[in-house]
Formats: sequence, C-alpha cells, structure tokens
Amino acid sequence: MKFIPIANPQISEVEAKAVYKVVKKGWISMGKNVQNLEEKIEKFLNVKNAILFNNGTSSLHAALLAYDVKLGDEVIVPTLSYISSANVVLYCGAKPIFCDSDEMTFNTDAEKIISKITKKTKAIITTDLKGMPVDFFDIKKKLKKYNIPLISDSAESFGADYKNDKVGKQFDIHSFSFFANKNITMGEGGLITCQNSSLAKKIRIIRNQGQNRRYNHILLGNNFRLTDYAAAIGIEQLKKIDKVINEKNKIADYYNKFLDRNNIDIPFIPKYVTRHSWYMYCIKLKKKSLRNKFLKYLHKNKIDTRLSFPPIHLQPLYRKKFSLKSNIFPSSKSAFDAFVDIPCWFGMKQSQIKYIVNKINNFFK
Repeated sequence: MKFIPIANPQISEVEAKAVYKVVKKGWISMGKNVQNLEEKIEKFLNVKNAILFNNGTSSLHAALLAYDVKLGDEVIVPTLSYISSANVVLYCGAKPIFCDSDEMTFNTDAEKIISKITKKTKAIITTDLKGMPVDFFDIKKKLKKYNIPLISDSAESFGADYKNDKVGKQFDIHSFSFFANKNITMGEGGLITCQNSSLAKKIRIIRNQGQNRRYNHILLGNNFRLTDYAAAIGIEQLKKIDKVINEKNKIADYYNKFLDRNNIDIPFIPKYVTRHSWYMYCIKLKKKSLRNKFLKYLHKNKIDTRLSFPPIHLQPLYRKKFSLKSNIFPSSKSAFDAFVDIPCWFGMKQSQIKYIVNKINNFFK
C-alpha cells in the first residue's frame, strides 16, 4: 500500500483551464470572477451576502474590524481552535478571553461562554471544530440578553448543515476558509457571510483598503482582496462540493461501522448536525497513554495522521503573554490528548479505507 495522506486536494485540468482563461483576459486581481463566485456561494448557502477574502484569517480579522474591536476590548474565543481565532483579536489590540470546549463535541457551548462575559466583552467567536457546527440556536437563545455580536469561525464547516439548513446565516457573521486541506480549495481563500446588508457593505470597504470608491478612504481597512484567478479555481471547486461531502460522509459511515469501538471513541454527532462536512475524521483513543505508540504504528504502515492544533492557551506565545497555566481548561486539554485525525478525503479508494480500518483494529489485538 502506498502512503495515504491525511488530505488530498482535488485540483484538475478543469481548474487549470479556468485560471488560464483569466490570465488570457489580462485582469487577474479582484474582479468579475470574484463577484461571480460570491453570487454562486450566496445561492448555495442561501445567504444574502457572501464576501470573499484572500484567506480565512483575513476574513475573521475583518469581522472584528467591522464591529470596531479595539484596545481595551475583550473577545471570547474557545481555546480549542486554530491560533488565528485568537491572533485576530491581538491584531485589533484587544484581549482574547479563552473558554473551554466540550470533550465530546470539541466545541464550546453557551454556559462556557457566559462564564467569561464581562463589561469589556465586545464580541464572541465560536469554532466549528473538525467541520461540525456548534449549537448555534442554543447559544443565540442563551446569550440574547447580552446583545454581544456572535461570530462563527466556520473555517472547517463549509457545506455542513445545521438543522437542515446550510451553515452561514445562523450567527451575525460566519467566517470560512478555502485553504488547501479544506473540502473545496483555492490554495488560500476566505469568506464572510452575513445577513445584515449594511454590515456587509462595511466589510467590503474594510476588505479593500477602507475605500468606498476609488482612492476615497473612509475606514481603516486592509488589502484583504482575493484574486480573480483564485476565484476561477473556486468556481470550479464549488461545483464539486456536494459530491465531495457526500463521499466523505460515506467514508465516515464506514469508519463508524467497522472501527474497534472497544478501544476507540468514534466522533459524537449531536442531532442538530444534519450533515457533517467531515473536514477531518477524528477518533479518540480510550487509553490516551497509547497515542504516541499508535501514531508511530500508523506512520510505519504508511497512514498519515494529524493531531490537529493544541489548545491555544498552551501555545508559547499565549502562555507567556497572559501567564496562562496548562490545566485551566481541562475538557479541551483532555480532548486534545486523546484525539487523532485519520484520512478522510474525496477520491479515496475503498481498498485504502479498508486498509486503514484493518491496520487500526489490528493495533489493539
């Protein structure tokens, strides 16, 4: 068996030809292709406003700028997330206030957020870890009285369904990523969706150096623009999204059915998740002490794995800056210590899927 990677971006000659058409036209910066892709995404997600960015970090940063997050403000962020969820808070001069996540879902919930709210809280960011949505409506209901903007870092959940509706309009703002390992990719790329058109107009101005028209700068913005040739790839990729997610769900179903449940906890999926995006398929070892041995065993058998990212409060930058102790968020730390991402990508052969299951189960014999 050849090496099986953790992810395998599906870029074909179709995308290459689309890029070539853009190059031939001579306009390669943000233009008609970006607008075209935004309109297609609006239709796919059934949202009013889709705004493309050069990457997911930029889109999340722009979301905070749109709410005027600044020095002295606090933004609540789950510690079990990619570091950009907290970095964008620092970019604004504000302070990230970390909260714990549930050990089963890997996501945060309303109670954990509420415990961190203060008079300085300017915004709240949640993360759809591993591509599974948080319980948006429960969080909105329980936090309604606080009247604090809710931003979903939905970088990993593009195409997922929450209560039979596409993720993208449940919170005030959703931020997505189209990095290379996502279900559809432009190599890099980000997206904001929001239902408030006046807020969306402000975000578009922020994306383009604070301009409301050429060389007329009314806000402090940035160059967060996406190129037209990246959008050309995105247009072709979007055509595949349902096929990609449907196939990944079949792989996940096979794993769920045949992996050794005596030694492994398969992903827990709440009822509100009516379609998982399966950005990553994450198992948890019941004996955490076996994880390093397990990882070496899979690598030896040519199966790629990821531990994903450790809780942000454990990162040297944040531990030093805010004097954070490692044991302050036990659920997030416990989840990270047990989980392992295994290959689950569009285009995997059945022989590869069976091979992975057999090797994993054999490890525990």
